[in-house]
Amino acid sequence: MTAARITLLGSQHDALANHLGSHPDCHEKAAVVLFRRLHIPVEGLPDSDRYIAQEVILFEDAWVTGSSSAHIAFPLTPLRELFRRCEEEGLAFGFVHNHPGGPAAFSAIDEQNERTLLTALSNRNGLDVTFVAMLWTEGQWLARTRTACFPKMAIPVRHILVLGDRITLYGYKESTDEHTEVQARQSAAFGKPFVDMLQSLRVGVPGNGGTGSPFATLGARAGIGELVLIDKDPLAASNLNRVRGLMRSDVGEIKSYALKTFIEGIGLSVKVAAIASDIDIDQAAVDALASCDVIVGCTDDFAGRELMNAALYAYAQPLIDIGLGGKVDNGPDGHPYLRYHFGRISTILPESGQCLFCQGVIKDVWIQAQLARRENPDITSDELKERYLEDGGTDAPGVGPFTSAAADFALATLFDLIKPFRRFPPELRRDMLFVDFVKMEINSHKTAGNYDCPYCRAHEFLLLKESCRLNRPFLGKRDEFY
Repeated sequence: MTAARITLLGSQHDALANHLGSHPDCHEKAAVVLFRRLHIPVEGLPDSDRYIAQEVILFEDAWVTGSSSAHIAFPLTPLRELFRRCEEEGLAFGFVHNHPGGPAAFSAIDEQNERTLLTALSNRNGLDVTFVAMLWTEGQWLARTRTACFPKMAIPVRHILVLGDRITLYGYKESTDEHTEVQARQSAAFGKPFVDMLQSLRVGVPGNGGTGSPFATLGARAGIGELVLIDKDPLAASNLNRVRGLMRSDVGEIKSYALKTFIEGIGLSVKVAAIASDIDIDQAAVDALASCDVIVGCTDDFAGRELMNAALYAYAQPLIDIGLGGKVDNGPDGHPYLRYHFGRISTILPESGQCLFCQGVIKDVWIQAQLARRENPDITSDELKERYLEDGGTDAPGVGPFTSAAADFALATLFDLIKPFRRFPPELRRDMLFVDFVKMEINSHKTAGNYDCPYCRAHEFLLLKESCRLNRPFLGKRDEFY
């Protein structure tokens, strides 16, 4: 088993940190986190499970039989109901505690407690169970995993990722000297820990054209550790004005495959997976997307955006979505001119920011119109109107400087999520920015949103309990990929 990755929502992190630090005499305290384990192999990438925190259960005082600044004692009886839930709901058991007086590492007592808990858990639930141990010490998270088959082997996680209104990473490993040399200038700007954080991330990039290819190529150069490229379309000659890394000899090749070959040819430490499919209909694409820590949407496909909008809540992922829009008119000389043209960067986290529906980026009628055109490419606009559907989008020709600028702005947005450096004036929103390439302005649109939105208001999709992928039967049942 290779190093796993752990994701906590910001509210879960706050509940745990506040509880663990609340003992009046600075004794150890404990909690349980029930995790959803995503065990999804992605070809071309290291096998790395994601553990997504589903529920936090704080230890009650009645559960504790003794404690000090160096230990906590408790019986197993109160935990047996949680063991049962893990088995019936397919969850992984996580034990969380703190070291208020140090050390800033797992101790021999921790080793003994973890093995005792894992033995009790496996006696009830079988030898297929996995176990997560988390330690809060000196304002930092440490974590490791075990399996019932090899209870003595504790494997440190790749990172613990906390999603509030930004991305906070704990427990990441230091990168190699080779990687550090390549990233020397980024280290000078942001510090070496920032470079190591980027190296620990798996970033999904649906759409590998005018915005996806520049984001992926510059992201690889910036030090992102793993990329999942998703695009089924072949490269057209008309794409060559704006894609990065691809050549005329690549025309006709699948964009994701050609881009993977180019990025691997740069010779950096990034690992790349390529999937040729639509993310809203293909099981392999949805699975690969779910395995990622961060999603950067670079598709102009409304159905694809709708799936990413649901996935960011269900799979606890930040979504940076890139779009372009504008208007072309004819001038007095009869030639076209840009009346306006902009790049949009939407930044949505599970507990922060308006979703793509509330931002007005996608609408149900646009999605249904697109699906109707997939079914019948010859359908007319009048026939769509008869179904009360309409085509979405704006008149935005794909021009290289604009698509690349929007992609580069999105990568800078990822940087800012990890290590905030931007200073936002009051008129700008953090979740939606427009870069106006004609007026040379950055602005935000005001949107009312939907106060009953199932995504960003009611949170009906947050940590969704799936019976099948995103509870969409055509995408297959849950047990097919766990």
